[in-house]
Amino acid sequence: MVNCNPSHISNVENAHTKVSLIVLLSIANALDTTIDYLLANQYKKSKTALDSAILKSLEKFDNEKKERILKMIELM
Repeated sequence: MVNCNPSHISNVENAHTKVSLIVLLSIANALDTTIDYLLANQYKKSKTALDSAILKSLEKFDNEKKERILKMIELM
């Protein structure tokens, strides 16, 4: 389904070789999922990435909205 030799897929699965982005995308499409889902457990700094994404989202809000968001977080 990914136009790749089965032995190559086996080597990727057993960490004998690295997968190319094109093959990874083909695998994700064949499995009807996303690349980030496939790699979720491999990313060692996922907490840092999440914190960074939250901070980036907060940048667009004014101080009043940020204070409301902070109160919501504290209530959680």
